[in-house]
Amino acid sequence: MPEKVLVLKSGTCSWAKCCFCGYGRMPGNHPTYANLKKDFDSFFKDVKSGDTIKIFGSGSFLDEKQVPIDSRKYFIDKCLEKEIKKLFIESRPEYVRKEALDEFAGLDLTVAIGLEAADDAVLDKINKGFHVRDYEEAANVIHSSHAKIRTYLLVNPPYVKDIRKSIEGSVDYALKHSDSVVLINTLPHGNTPVFKMWLRGEWNYLSREEFYAVTDKWKNDPRIDLDVETFRFLPKFPQECREQLIGVGEENLTHPHYEVWQDYIQRWYKPPEEKDILLFLPCSYAKPYSHSQTHQGIIEALRKTGNYQRIHQAMLSNAGVVPREFEDMYPFNAYDWDEKLETEEIKKRYIEVTEKRIKKYLDAHGKGYEKVLCFLKYSSESYQALEKACAGLGTPCRNLLSRETYEKIKNDSRPLQSEAALADLLNNL
Repeated sequence: MPEKVLVLKSGTCSWAKCCFCGYGRMPGNHPTYANLKKDFDSFFKDVKSGDTIKIFGSGSFLDEKQVPIDSRKYFIDKCLEKEIKKLFIESRPEYVRKEALDEFAGLDLTVAIGLEAADDAVLDKINKGFHVRDYEEAANVIHSSHAKIRTYLLVNPPYVKDIRKSIEGSVDYALKHSDSVVLINTLPHGNTPVFKMWLRGEWNYLSREEFYAVTDKWKNDPRIDLDVETFRFLPKFPQECREQLIGVGEENLTHPHYEVWQDYIQRWYKPPEEKDILLFLPCSYAKPYSHSQTHQGIIEALRKTGNYQRIHQAMLSNAGVVPREFEDMYPFNAYDWDEKLETEEIKKRYIEVTEKRIKKYLDAHGKGYEKVLCFLKYSSESYQALEKACAGLGTPCRNLLSRETYEKIKNDSRPLQSEAALADLLNNL
């Protein structure tokens, strides 16, 4: 049965305090009848008889401050006019009233409620704003109105010590009151307390593999859906969390903002499928890297090979392994590490940290590449770290800059910009 999804941008969540949710903190459009009628009319142009409609929004469809009564009734009339078979809406428990649900007579209605966890102590800690009893009362009203209830549960919310025990208890409880359940992987929305907990190392999300391992027992249960990624997860730092990461030392090598990105790149990120040649490159003073003269020369040479789309470029720096597609994202576009200020101790530490990061990257993604290559100065700490990492993993890695050429240009101020170096890059590819 075809599904049509309406993302409601009217008003804001009346609560907007759940520690894990960024949607409720987003400002919405002014919820007037005229604004909503325009949105609804536009939406229904693509709706056909017999379609299923699902409405998602940063709040509650039954909240009359977010969707005024006249607007709600207009939407219901449009559904009946289009002979909609099934309708899914979302609401917090406090807005579930029989009088409101009676307006949906003639529609196969499902009301989704984000219970998150069947534990009042957890609900208090994540600042959900209601308790299990409130959810139960809403469920009873929904069923007494001949509608269905769909329950959202978070897998691995913060403050839960035993993930399996918690989610198993919550699922058992939810199935007693629900017609369907969605198990949602808790991911860090940017502008939330959970995101800041992630930065501080107080909580971490589950990888896809970890999520499916925890939820495996329900994968064939027709009542339960598994939602491993509710939004396109990228570590988008809100402006107030960003820093100017300038300096040389341990803090600028293992800064929490680098660490969470490296964890993301290792455990969540998937390299582009069409790129089967991994090419490690140096960083640069200019940010993003592609604005530097060195990288412009490298990119020009790579395009001449005819294999540009196959080559996955990844920079090595004090910030870690940085795939080209992330070069203009914070913190990779906002740091400065001056090699001239490095001590022997920090050089050694740089090699140790970078070697571990490369190993973790190759452990996670190495099988997807046909070849591992680099274009680095032999004397650089990045090359030494890469050489150690690949030797430890038994992964062949070829430097496209020949040692013979490097000996000739190593004293140049910008050796990788030289014609000889770029000729090696092009010819050896």
